[in-house]
Amino acid sequence: MTALLKRAAATLLMGLALTGPIGCLRASAHGVGYRQSDLPSVPLEFFYSTGETMSYLETKVFSPADEKFANQSGRTDAAGRFAFVPDVPGTWRVIVKDDEGHQCTAEIGVTQEFLDGGSEKSSALAVKEQSAVPQGMDLAIRCALGVSLLFNVAALVLLARRGKAA
Repeated sequence: MTALLKRAAATLLMGLALTGPIGCLRASAHGVGYRQSDLPSVPLEFFYSTGETMSYLETKVFSPADEKFANQSGRTDAAGRFAFVPDVPGTWRVIVKDDEGHQCTAEIGVTQEFLDGGSEKSSALAVKEQSAVPQGMDLAIRCALGVSLLFNVAALVLLARRGKAA
């Protein structure tokens, strides 16, 4: 009987030790928290050529240190915005995809000055802006291809009618 009392007392003391001040320290060592970061971030907005925002779409960020695996992934917000915090200088890639096959790739040149929080953040960050509307030679080629497609469809329709008449 005394052995049983000794075991019960040892168990009680151990329980008190784990849930007392020492136990609380152990539990709080695995707590969570947050704070506002003062690290420089790169905010981007993604949109279609119609001006519609690319809302809630899969987004992946690739670091210049490892271009095979995404450094960060997530989704754009309702306004097509996405932000990330780079940690090494170089060209970062941000890829946004939708379910219909549209994809936009942003390339951002991050300098060490930007990472150090330089006085003029915009000059230390090189964002190659991309318009969703084709311009210049790209626009001319797309127009020519569109007109060519219309003529080819019309020629096929005429040939099909001619074949039925014969």
